[in-house]
Amino acid sequence: MSGNLLVRLHSLGDVVLASGTAVAMSRSGPVSFASRAVYEPIIRRIPGDIKPIPVTGSWIELRRVSQNFSTIVDMQNNFTTRLAFTGRDVKRFRFSRRLRRKVLLGSGITLPWRAEEYLQTWSDHGNPSPGLTRLETPADGRFTVGIVAGGRWPMKTIPPGVVAELARLFCDIKGAQVLVMGDSGDRPLAERIVEQCGYRSVKTVAGEGGISRLISRIEKLDLLISPDSGPAHLAMALGVPVQVVFTSTSPALGFWSGDFKGAFMVNPVPCRPCHRHGGKKCTAGDEQCRRMLVPRDLFEEAMCLVQ
Repeated sequence: MSGNLLVRLHSLGDVVLASGTAVAMSRSGPVSFASRAVYEPIIRRIPGDIKPIPVTGSWIELRRVSQNFSTIVDMQNNFTTRLAFTGRDVKRFRFSRRLRRKVLLGSGITLPWRAEEYLQTWSDHGNPSPGLTRLETPADGRFTVGIVAGGRWPMKTIPPGVVAELARLFCDIKGAQVLVMGDSGDRPLAERIVEQCGYRSVKTVAGEGGISRLISRIEKLDLLISPDSGPAHLAMALGVPVQVVFTSTSPALGFWSGDFKGAFMVNPVPCRPCHRHGGKKCTAGDEQCRRMLVPRDLFEEAMCLVQ
């Protein structure tokens, strides 16, 4: 047995956040990164001697795969991976649910940056910052903005009316091309936003292709505006300016570094963060974190990032 195995089965943001650790591990030898097949395009963009191993998530499959490696770094650390690696000497990411509960209860504390915790699971040395190889850059000429609409967790999304008005502002003031982005389930919403906006320079690309196509689109943007979600992490790792609109979540949950400059949120919202993923309903009943978003404020803050 020889070589290093890094395991992070899901989700998109966490796979991106583990990329800095994968790079650090590769300095001591080749790294195999086991993850769901859908995330293979992300792993192929991590610089260094890093090979994706697509897996289904079965513990039997993971046990079989792990037999070929002397070092296992388990960034998932759930029942499946603990069962798969029983009896093996494994470096495991340890997450404190107790601390997360304190954050969600409004204690005022901030969880450690997840990327930094991943690196510390492997070693105390290196740069935890996620990084993906950027193959393309924006074309000369027209300013191009992506705005992510919809999402799995309704309370974490940017309201459709805000997206439409924000798109108009970029068109009117910057003469921009605006791409309304999202996955296949967000396509109907994105189409309604484009219709509501009514500008030819605003179009939807939601649901067009998988993660590989999403990466390709993001890396050619001048700016991305997104909820606290996977596309935002992709943009950050690719070096694309990104404004992350925090509604029901918060940087205090640990998914963004303390010096991240692209956070936007309305204040004060004392119940934020209210849910680790964003939630499906407002526990306070007023959706203040979303309702108080002002498109002009979003636009001006976003332009500060690119200027």
